[in-house]
Amino acid sequence: MAANYIFSGQGSHRPGMSFNLYNCHALAKKRIELSNDFLNFKLSEIMFSENEEILRKTKYAQLAIYIHSTIIYDLIKDKYSPIAFAGHSLGEFSALYASGCYDFLTGLKIVNIRASAMDLCEKENPGKMCAVLGINQNLLKEFCDKFNCQIANVNSDNQIVVSGQEKNIEKLTVYLKNNRIKVIPLKVSGAFHSKLMSDAKVKLEEVILSSKFNDSKYPIFTNFDAKSKTSANEIKESLIEQIDNTVLWNDSIKSMINLNNKFIEIGPQIVLSNILKKIDDSLVIKNYTCYDNIKND
Repeated sequence: MAANYIFSGQGSHRPGMSFNLYNCHALAKKRIELSNDFLNFKLSEIMFSENEEILRKTKYAQLAIYIHSTIIYDLIKDKYSPIAFAGHSLGEFSALYASGCYDFLTGLKIVNIRASAMDLCEKENPGKMCAVLGINQNLLKEFCDKFNCQIANVNSDNQIVVSGQEKNIEKLTVYLKNNRIKVIPLKVSGAFHSKLMSDAKVKLEEVILSSKFNDSKYPIFTNFDAKSKTSANEIKESLIEQIDNTVLWNDSIKSMINLNNKFIEIGPQIVLSNILKKIDDSLVIKNYTCYDNIKND
């Protein structure tokens, strides 16, 4: 079967992730130990622990999700012929690995620098995020401009995520609720995909431009502009811009649907499938999140 591959991003972590993969697959064990050696600390102990408090920190969560997702992909990739790839925010780095744009350690190096830089931004420029439901994007942008916030993710026609400084998000939330618009606060540690992350862009740009990327054999729909790309240089440019600009997920998925209505979601938890069903409830979606999914397939 041929299908589009999509990869979940930050927030899809879970306590104990990759533990069964490590114990049941030689590929997983080798890759996790390679990661420990490369990072010079035992990330595996954080991934395998039932204590989510440490795992959910940006500097660990992004690495853990990237490692887990690439393992799952390599274990199931022969089951489905790829048509196109996309990843939600952090998930774009897993998608680029899967498409052959770079090798595993190149991706790990980039994600490590990205995660550390974003972690520093969280501390120096505290922020919040919230999901806004059932509002026109142009109207929400007007409200965001009014309160100095930024649209972070356009996940579907009915779900948009907003980022900004804590006080500004709080003011925007009150305003929206007073106008009977549903707002859901998100349990995240920073204002991702907003200009509060711009300081991290310098470090990310440096490592991306100095890293070897290959042209992709398959279309990559990038978060920054939702356009299909195969050129290594174009992919690099979009990846740099992604960090402090809006994730155009809705547009990316709609373009991928035009290629094929079948999707494979890869990540530690089912996250994107729920969003895709809101975009088009006729889609055929299969999820791979853990060892049991692979064993029982």
